[in-house]
Amino acid sequence: MTTKTTTQKPTKHKNKDSVENNPAAIERKIIYVFQGGGALGTFQVGGVEALHEHGYRADMVVGISIGGINAAILAGNPPEKRLDMLKKFWNKVTVGIPLPNLPFAGMSKIHNYFGAQYALHMGQPGFYKPKVISPLLLHKATPDQLSFYDTTPLRETLNEVIDFEYLNQGHVRLCVGATDLASGEFVFFDSSKQQIKVEHIMATGALPPSFPPIEIDGRFYVDGGVYANTPLSKVIEEFADTEHEIENVLCFMFDLFSASGPLPHSMDGMCERVKDIQYSSHSKRSNQIYATAQNLSHAIRFLGSKLSPEVREDPEVQEILKLGHAHRLALVHVVYRSVTGTTLNSKDYNFSAEAAHTHYQQGYDITKKVIETQQHEWEKVQDSDSFSLYTMDSDKDDPKVIKI
Repeated sequence: MTTKTTTQKPTKHKNKDSVENNPAAIERKIIYVFQGGGALGTFQVGGVEALHEHGYRADMVVGISIGGINAAILAGNPPEKRLDMLKKFWNKVTVGIPLPNLPFAGMSKIHNYFGAQYALHMGQPGFYKPKVISPLLLHKATPDQLSFYDTTPLRETLNEVIDFEYLNQGHVRLCVGATDLASGEFVFFDSSKQQIKVEHIMATGALPPSFPPIEIDGRFYVDGGVYANTPLSKVIEEFADTEHEIENVLCFMFDLFSASGPLPHSMDGMCERVKDIQYSSHSKRSNQIYATAQNLSHAIRFLGSKLSPEVREDPEVQEILKLGHAHRLALVHVVYRSVTGTTLNSKDYNFSAEAAHTHYQQGYDITKKVIETQQHEWEKVQDSDSFSLYTMDSDKDDPKVIKI
């Protein structure tokens, strides 16, 4: 995976890793939010590289499935090693497909097809391998036996690229989502509330029936994407708490599935479109709902400031005023977009090195474009008490950046 270089001087932002060396850094919390999406995860790696080049380093990372793995690698390494460890992980779990790059239409699809078939039948080095005995032949099995692949290689790889001692020291807060297989409830494993182990990271990516459920403290957990594939709820939960002091938050959310897209013209295209809609988890709608709630909260706070002291002392009024807060959130929404005519329904399990580099490059390019075209906007509004959303207009081949 190629490393990008830049001559641009990084913007200074306050986080736990840099504030001691930069007392003048901006008082703001930076959060990365990573959606799940299997082999598309290198899109997030490219995005992170662009963010680091511009000085946006995370204080908190939230992820689900492959996004949870990427998040754990970031939180589990010191700043100078984070990108290197991310790339080491992806170089380890992807393989080159020995096919020529012939200059004719459809060659990319052929590469993508064989990459996915390799993953299905051979597994991926450092990630998973097919089981010798099919789980379909088992009766009265335990939940952790019910999968087509063995993820023991992933456990070894995670221990190689994540320093769990460093992770649990709290330099960067980590939250990864998983689904309780028995209760069906969605849970977050949060490094600020518990010690994070390799099992927690395994659990966030344990997508059934491919991968086995992971047992933690007597309960079995599977991929968080089974319940909800977009972990923005954790950010909303944190800042809906009216007990928080005033916060200035800049959140970068990386989605690997786009809710909007072109109409399909093949069965494979239809399957891809349905998968995108399902796993996008209605993130755009969630953003709009949160924007409404956030702005209503600010309105309550504003109206409360206009009340007389006598009215404010009314117990019923005080209960209403608790719903108001002064948290400030700018959400930068970066979405992966399939390349027309080259991608397939199998894009999320095509772990070929060629596809991984393509996703990485797109993540880097789109994130860099968002920063260069809209950075002045979110920097300008950082002292206001409103919710702002910055995203790409995905209906255009050369999308412009829009603010909602």
